[in-house]
Amino acid sequence: MARYQRRSEPTERPITFNAAENLGAFELAELWADRMAWPIERTAYDELAELACMSALATWLTRWQPIAIHGALLAGAKPEAVAGALGTSVEVVYERWHEWASRLREFISDGKLGITEDECRAVARQFDLVGVGPSAV
Repeated sequence: MARYQRRSEPTERPITFNAAENLGAFELAELWADRMAWPIERTAYDELAELACMSALATWLTRWQPIAIHGALLAGAKPEAVAGALGTSVEVVYERWHEWASRLREFISDGKLGITEDECRAVARQFDLVGVGPSAV
């Protein structure tokens, strides 16, 4: 159980979700993993800072999951292996990937598509082979 005490509150750690998210995912991960940044005797500031960092980092990682799913399947991983890595079912993996891919297929930056039609088909084919996705219905 954490012990609480009053002490001067440093300002180097964010205490709101927005402030934490603005740090960026890599800085957040580094900060959260740095156990020396989180004192044993905790103040409300410490608790808020850790909660803000954890919450913003979780949002960043959840946002990036479909990118990692896409990359793993393009690299040859089977949907079942991706589901195992994600800790969920192949159906959930497909839903997360498909929602992301649908948006990115329409995204154009500097005249280039976010993901190519060939990439999208290659990943969709992996799901088809295990009976998941719209053509599996």
